[in-house]
Amino acid sequence: MRTVTVGAILQKEAQQVLGHLLYVVRDGGLIFYVGQSRRDVVTRFWEHLQAPSKLGQLISLNAPASHDWSVDFYALADCAAFVRQKSLFALQEWQHFDMDMAEQALIHELCPVLNHDFNAKPTPLPARYRGHAALGLAKPVTAVSPTTSPQDRIWLNRMSLQGWVYEQTGSRTVWRHRSGQTLTEAEMAPFRQAGKLPNG
Repeated sequence: MRTVTVGAILQKEAQQVLGHLLYVVRDGGLIFYVGQSRRDVVTRFWEHLQAPSKLGQLISLNAPASHDWSVDFYALADCAAFVRQKSLFALQEWQHFDMDMAEQALIHELCPVLNHDFNAKPTPLPARYRGHAALGLAKPVTAVSPTTSPQDRIWLNRMSLQGWVYEQTGSRTVWRHRSGQTLTEAEMAPFRQAGKLPNG
């Protein structure tokens, strides 16, 4: 695996990454997108910026901060740990997989924000990023009410740091974790009252 920043790609400091077929765009532990290219992956990444795909829009809307985001380039061999393969025999190891299988496995494992195919539980885009409306993503509400107590604000900050976001859909309130776990406000209330965090 090789990692560069979005800024390095924009400044054309990242050279072609021969042998690397897949890429993951992330900000720290928050995964935005998993993609692949049968051609040069750096060229494919540029296409996202020029055509503006959802990834290109997200990068543009969050510039210049997005220039510090990481792009991990994976060779097919780097993806072996993510690909779960079935074998006809219990003790037989099967080591054959292709780029499509590797991309699907990465998407399934990492639950990126922007990939929806093969992603049963996309990670919600946290409120600190711009582009919810342009990308058709629900904007999470990170505070329950403007009159929260100092202890409640501390609890909300801890929740946010642990990957929880708070969304209101109509009159319904839902908490979502980046792992895909979902809790209603009623299910979250005991944790909130005790100042504890649910397991994500």
